[in-house]
Amino acid sequence: MNDWKENDWKESGIDPADFTQLDPVPPEGIERAVAIIRTGKLFRYSDSQPEDSEAALLERDFAEYLGVRHALAVNSCTAAIELALVACGVEPGSKVLVPGFTFTAVPSALVILHAIPVLVECNEDYRLDIDDLRRKITPETKILLLSHMRGHISEMDAIAQLCAVHGVTLIEDAAHALGGRWRGKQIGSFGKAGCFSFQSNKVINAGEGGMLTTDDDEIIVKATYLSGAYEMNYKKHFARSPLFEEFAGTLPACNARMTNLTAAVARPQIGLLEEKGQRYRQMYAYLKRELTATNRIEFPQEYPQETRIPDSIQFKMPGYDTSQMQTFIERVRESGLPLAGFAERHNARAFYNWRYLGEDMPDLPRTRKAIENTCDMRLPSRLQEAHLAYIVAVVRSALHHVDAMQRVAVI
Repeated sequence: MNDWKENDWKESGIDPADFTQLDPVPPEGIERAVAIIRTGKLFRYSDSQPEDSEAALLERDFAEYLGVRHALAVNSCTAAIELALVACGVEPGSKVLVPGFTFTAVPSALVILHAIPVLVECNEDYRLDIDDLRRKITPETKILLLSHMRGHISEMDAIAQLCAVHGVTLIEDAAHALGGRWRGKQIGSFGKAGCFSFQSNKVINAGEGGMLTTDDDEIIVKATYLSGAYEMNYKKHFARSPLFEEFAGTLPACNARMTNLTAAVARPQIGLLEEKGQRYRQMYAYLKRELTATNRIEFPQEYPQETRIPDSIQFKMPGYDTSQMQTFIERVRESGLPLAGFAERHNARAFYNWRYLGEDMPDLPRTRKAIENTCDMRLPSRLQEAHLAYIVAVVRSALHHVDAMQRVAVI
C-alpha cells in the first residue's frame, strides 16, 4: 500500500470533519426544546407537578432504563460526583480511593471538597488493579470512586466483594460507560450511587449535563437538596420518601440543577442507546481486527463478562519510544484523524499532569507504563465503512512512515 501523505484525505473523498462530528439531537428533542423555549419554562421547577417537568421526566426514564429506583438530573457529571460524595459522607480530610487512570475532573471533585484522593494503580488494560486496590484499602479509606475510563469495565465481581468485606462504599463514575453491562447488570447500578455524563462527546449528547442514580432513599434525598431543591421543590421530583421532611433545611444548596431545555435534548436519546451500542460494537470489531492484523498494534483485553458501548478506541504501540510515538501520532493527525496519546503533555487523563495534587502525587509505575505508548481516538457513531477503511489505511501508512524514519536514522 502506498503511504498516505499530508492532505491525501482531500483526494480520498473523506472529509476529516466526519471524524469529529457529534451526534445530532433527534427531531423529538428539537421539537420539545422549541416548545419549552416558547413557553419560557426552562427552569425545572417552573411547573408544580413532576409530570410537567422535562427534567423530572428525564429522571424517571433514565432510572427505568438503568433499572434503579432513583435518578437526579444535574448540570454535569462532575456535579453528580460531588453530590454523591457529599451524600455518602465525604468531608474535608476524607481519604477516597480513585483510579490513577481517569479524567482530571474525577480527582478534581475530591480536591474541591477538600478530600484526599488515594490513587490506585491501573493495569495494562486500563482497568483498576485489584491487587493495588486491596493494598490501599485501610480503615481510613471508606469510599471507592471507581471510573470506568473510556468504557473499560473493571472486574466488578472482585471489586464488589472487596467493598463488601471491608465496608467500602462504592460510587461509580460511569461517564464513559452508559449502556455498558457486567454480567447483564447495568454499569452505574453496582454502587451506592452512579454518575453519568451527557457532555457532547458522550453517547447521549446534550452539550452538558449529568445524572446521579441510586437505589438508596437517603442518597437521593440528600443529593436532591444539595442540587438546589429549595423549600418544597423536592415534590417536583418523582422520588418519594419521608426522609425529605427529616432532612429539610439541614443541607446547603449547590444549585447544580439541570434545565428543562437540556433534559428535552437528552431524553429521546435514551431510546437510541441499544441501537447505537450495536453499531459501535461492529465498528470496534472491524478496527480491532484490521489494526491488530498489522502485528504492530495491541488492543486491550476484553472480558467475557462485559458488554460495552465502545465509542472510542485505545491501542498500544509496543516498542515505540516517546519520539516514535509523537512521530506516529503527528503523521496520523496530518491525515485528518483526531488521534491523541495519553502520555502527551497536558493530556488531562495522565495522572502526572494533575499538578494540583501537589505533594499528594504518588508514583504509579504500572499506570504510567499502561498509558505511555497508548493512542486514543473517539469514534463518531455515524462513521461508515469507508471511514473505517480510511482509519486503517492511515494508521498503516503512519507505521510505514515511522519505520522509514527509523531506517534513515540507522543509516
